Amino acid sequence: MPARLLLAVDYAMPPDAFAACRELCATVATSLGEPVYLASMDSSGMDEVGLLAFDKAGVGIEQVLPKVAASAAPMAAAPFIYRDDGKPDWSAMWTTFCELALYGGPPHRGSDDPVFVTDDVLPAEADAEAIAEIQRGITETTGLTAELAEPGWLSIRCDSKRMAAWMCAAIILENVDARCDEETLYVPAAAGFELKNQVKSVITVAAKVHHYWQAHLDGQTAK
Repeated sequence: MPARLLLAVDYAMPPDAFAACRELCATVATSLGEPVYLASMDSSGMDEVGLLAFDKAGVGIEQVLPKVAASAAPMAAAPFIYRDDGKPDWSAMWTTFCELALYGGPPHRGSDDPVFVTDDVLPAEADAEAIAEIQRGITETTGLTAELAEPGWLSIRCDSKRMAAWMCAAIILENVDARCDEETLYVPAAAGFELKNQVKSVITVAAKVHHYWQAHLDGQTAK
């Protein structure tokens, strides 16, 4: 299979730095479900790769600088807004979003208070109010449809495998559990979730990462 993702490094780099690059490749490969190639070469080889890459218009090598140190403190909660019928107005809850934890922003929840699926989670009953509210909130804020999957999870059909994998990774860094399988993203949902706690968190992170995907990555990433 041709290489779709390749990380080229200078073979003279320290062993611990090389090990970190290998671990990065393994993490990305796991998320995408496909191999990521790690190329080790001398400095002249790196220069040749750069020249070859720039032979094609619109293709080049980007210098990616270290991330700004991320804040461990969770983001401040947005005020709750209700519709006239008393239901949460999810579409009006946010006008802007803070930076993703993936890019150095504060995570939505603290690391000591994540939202995750436990072994004793309540069954995902179709009439559970909390689950229905998560479904409605995700649709209102992203336009995507969230459907009941196995107990404890809602499935969200994404436009591509890359979209599902990227959103999954970004949500996990917000300290909300997620997983993906091909083009399907899974987010936690349980009848015991509280409206202003776990329900709001799942909707918030789904809206937050989807907003970033549409604004910055959709159309620029190969489907």
